[in-house]
Amino acid sequence: MEHFTPLITQAGLNAAVNAKANGFTIDISAIAVGTAGYTPSRSQTQLQQEKNRVVIAGGQVVGDGQFHLTGHFQDDEEYAVREVGFYLADGTLFAVWSHPQNVLFYQTPIAQIIQGFDLLLSAVPAEAITINTTGDLRLFYAAEFLDMLMAQTQQINAHIQANHRQIQFNDRLLQLGV
Repeated sequence: MEHFTPLITQAGLNAAVNAKANGFTIDISAIAVGTAGYTPSRSQTQLQQEKNRVVIAGGQVVGDGQFHLTGHFQDDEEYAVREVGFYLADGTLFAVWSHPQNVLFYQTPIAQIIQGFDLLLSAVPAEAITINTTGDLRLFYAAEFLDMLMAQTQQINAHIQANHRQIQFNDRLLQLGV
């Protein structure tokens, strides 16, 4: 969708071109969210109303200059996210997305938001870009997955016990000739 396409900043473009020319890479390492809704500018160096910045939880190269990045957002505040920034390891704003009316997601104190982003970097040398992540995103929810597994196991056990009681009851009825 056109409204959710991040704009690569001039500083981000310069960093990628300089990295390629000098034989090294730049690292996209953080995603920030904020509450301001506006039309982004290539000259932007920061979000207008940043509320939360997280290290990239998961990232992979999808192919042909397309990167999939995931952020794990938690906050003690409540707000509508209307701007997103992708930051390099040195703090440079690489790319920014915002929209005057559209909200990307709503953060609440009790919500753990896992938000995925796809960056299609056709206007920069993609081979000069790497992604720093905190590791496997599934590890964030190990406790929740274990709780779900325990609940499902208990439910299956209850069904097996109920089925066993029904079979015993049917056997008694058959013995009585009913």
